[in-house]
Amino acid sequence: MSLPERLRMALMGLTPDHPEALEKLRPLYAHDIVFRDPIQEVRGLDAFIALNERLLRRMRRLDWHVSAVSGNDDEFFLEWHMSGAPKLGPAIEVSGVTRARARDGLILDHRDYWDMGEMIASAVPGGQRMLHLLRLPFA
Repeated sequence: MSLPERLRMALMGLTPDHPEALEKLRPLYAHDIVFRDPIQEVRGLDAFIALNERLLRRMRRLDWHVSAVSGNDDEFFLEWHMSGAPKLGPAIEVSGVTRARARDGLILDHRDYWDMGEMIASAVPGGQRMLHLLRLPFA
């Protein structure tokens, strides 16, 4: 199975009900992985796993749907949608893209691109509509 497909499967299994799924991430990443998204950057496999452990601990429900995979084992993209319910606060959802670069079968650089405004708006009743209206002048 290709590295992009293995990451897709691991991501879709990452839920608060199955924290052991984190161990399926470990063999996919290099020891010196760099992970970035719009709110954080971590370096090193242990820091990356810890980041995901914190995410799972904060959530009551977390669902991932990967709708597209493209690229090869050296550089690939996953298009995904995440929805979830934190233990405290309203439900959230956001769509995004992961760009991963790998060498020798291990991911060295994992970057997630997603819209913070979309995620925040998803938690507010009518927020998605408000965000759409705010963006109209720029469309």
